Amino acid sequence: MKFSKELKAGLISLLAIIGFVILFQFMKGRSLFTTDNIFYAKYDNVEGLTQSSPVSINGLKVGQVDKILPQTSKDGKIHFIVKITVDDNFEFSKNSNLEIFEPSLMGGKEMRVNLFYGGPTAKDGDTLKGAFKLGMMNSLSSQVGPVKDQLQTVLHRVDSLMANANMVMNAQNREEIKALLHNLNKTVGALETTAGSVNKLVGNNDPKLQKVLDEASLTMKSGKVTLDKYGNLAESIDTKQLNQTIANLDQTVGKLNSVVSGIDKGEGSLGKIMKDDQLYNNLNSASTNLNSLIEDMKANPKRYINFSVFGKNSKD
Repeated sequence: MKFSKELKAGLISLLAIIGFVILFQFMKGRSLFTTDNIFYAKYDNVEGLTQSSPVSINGLKVGQVDKILPQTSKDGKIHFIVKITVDDNFEFSKNSNLEIFEPSLMGGKEMRVNLFYGGPTAKDGDTLKGAFKLGMMNSLSSQVGPVKDQLQTVLHRVDSLMANANMVMNAQNREEIKALLHNLNKTVGALETTAGSVNKLVGNNDPKLQKVLDEASLTMKSGKVTLDKYGNLAESIDTKQLNQTIANLDQTVGKLNSVVSGIDKGEGSLGKIMKDDQLYNNLNSASTNLNSLIEDMKANPKRYINFSVFGKNSKD
């Protein structure tokens, strides 16, 4: 049976198209002879992820990204639905998540299934939880960003400090600082000289210094003896007896206060003498008369004394 040239050309064209489709699917990593499960995940950002990016489980490629579909919510926020295909020979829990990550510094974004055990098995068409891991450069940028802000703040403060220092360090202040440093050097030199003299004095064991130290030692010993005597005296005092003496003295003072109070009120003989003016005047008058009598007796003793040897009665 002979084929016409047109039929041959058609068959060749069909085979070429089939081969091209197979080659195209092969280049995209798809297999025409196996069935794959389809899973979905939702992301706010798919930076660097492209179609045909590989999907792996524990480092083994098991599928690829099929499509990335943008989706706009009612509030205007944009999300991305990533559709992946995974070889149906792999089964895992529905609690597993799909993570976008960067395998190397120079490589593009890939996806991997982070396995979580337990729960129902993921079925074809299920939506898994999405996860995103920053790449090395992005992670480094996120860490360097705060440090950069802090560094800028520190530099700004340093710049302000230097400006203030330049304002302070004018010509007059610089001269004053030089004079201060010069005086400080002279003071340090004087201290060094004094320290050298003291070291020399102590090193040579100067007799005057030794005498002062000996006298100080004697004074300390005398003070210790005095303190010891005072301590012995304090220990020898009978505290109970001293308290009793003080109590008796307080009682005596109280009685004396009562007597003085009674005299002030005119009680008793002494009180009456101090308070009765008539008695005072009578006593004063009697004292005056007594003085007159004594003076008269001194002047005229015979008037009052009659002495007879023979015992005769005296005449009036």
